[in-house]
Amino acid sequence: MCEVLDRVENRGIQKGQNKILSLMNYLLGNNRTADAKKATEDKTYRNKMLTEAFGEK
Repeated sequence: MCEVLDRVENRGIQKGQNKILSLMNYLLGNNRTADAKKATEDKTYRNKMLTEAFGEK
């Protein structure tokens, strides 16, 4: 049972990391380095950027 839960947890972590990497790609690709930096430091701002970029948090 613990193995199943570990796999599910790891998938969630990987999905979150992929979302953040996609956000950084989006911001840096649009020359928004200040937004990328702020998004790494401020969770509320990061969520705002995720909504702007992908329509979700």
